[in-house]
Order: sequence, then C-alpha cells, then structure tokens
Amino acid sequence: MPTAIAAKGLTKYYGNKNNLIKALGPVDLEIQKGSYTLILGRSGSGKSTLLNLMAGLDKPTDGVLKVGQDELNKYNSKELAKYRGKIGIIFQFYNLLPNLNALENVLMAGWAAGKKPSSNQAKELLTKLGLEHRINANVKTLSGGEKQRVAIARSLMDSPEIIFCDEPTGALDSASEQQVQEILTKLHKEEGKTIVMVSHNPDFRKYADRIIIMQDGEIIKDEFVK
Repeated sequence: MPTAIAAKGLTKYYGNKNNLIKALGPVDLEIQKGSYTLILGRSGSGKSTLLNLMAGLDKPTDGVLKVGQDELNKYNSKELAKYRGKIGIIFQFYNLLPNLNALENVLMAGWAAGKKPSSNQAKELLTKLGLEHRINANVKTLSGGEKQRVAIARSLMDSPEIIFCDEPTGALDSASEQQVQEILTKLHKEEGKTIVMVSHNPDFRKYADRIIIMQDGEIIKDEFVK
C-alpha cells in the first residue's frame, strides 16, 4: 500500500533558546494511503502537536515530514496554506461562522481561498450527510451533531484523500458521536479516504485499523489491529 504520510526525526519545541519546551519528538512514522489511524494519549502527550504538523497548521522545529508529494518541513506559510487546501481537517468545536447558514459555511473555505466552490456540490454533501432539511438553516440553530456534519461536509468540498480529525466528537453526546464515527468509517471503507484521528477516547479503537499511543511527545506503542 502506498505511503500517504512519512515523518523522520520529527520534532517540535516551543519557547526561546533559553527556555525550550519539547512538545514532540523525535518521531519516525509512516501512514499508508487508505488507512484509518487513531492516535491516543493523555493531554500533553504530543498527539495534537503531531496532528497539527501533519495538517500544516504548525511548522516542525526539525525533521522531515512528507504528506504525499508535499514536504511540509520545507514550506513557508503561503505554501502551507496551499497545502491545507488539498486536505480535510475536522476540529472538535466545528469552527463554523455563526452568522451564516449551513450551506454558506460549507462554501466559506473555498471563498476564503479565492476559489469558486460549487453550491450544487455543497448541497449534495449536506444531503449525503442527512442535512437536506437544514441546508438554509442558520448554524446557531443546529445541534452539536448537525454542526459537526456541516464541518465534515466543508472538509470534503475539495475531495481530499486525507482527512485529519482533532477530537471531532469531543463536544458531542453519545448518539451524535456514534453518528459522526459512522460517517468517518464509511468515508474510509467505501471511499478509500485516509483518516488520521487524534483522541483521548479509547472506545474509538474499534473503528481504526492502526492504533498509535503517545506519551511525553513520543510514540510508545504502535499496533495494527485489522
């Protein structure tokens, strides 16, 4: 199976040279295309730092990080922004604009990037995710599960091969959590999407085919489970 993500000696420090704090590393990692990887760990374990680097939301201090043909450790801020336009990112707290409706929120990322996103595609995605009756609803009126489905639709607008998920069900009730996980699993199994999910919830093991456990900025366990 082709490699989607490859990291070698990846590290991240915060602070200045007189007070450096290691958040990550060194990490060596390969994630295969079409896999579903769950990264577990307590708060401060480095899991979100690793995801932020892979998603181009932050830059590594040292090491090599390739996602497809993108060598992120060499990219400047403008190049990272362009890279983020090719992937999907789903956050815990949705990052929706409260003054817009569901459809406008799905289209917003494209508008912000200077693109002309397709309203028909956005409507199709919302319908696919069971929100056909909420397309024109202001997001302030949506439930948590509905908001997260809008965020998922937004992340799929450019048909990304890789979807990065940062605690995407952390703010949801159990029923909505189950629904979102089923959507992500379907995207993985039926559409071949590469899913990389960060969570502190060990119940998500049943959805993934690979489990990575982090502690103190390092990978302490890495197992394939399917």
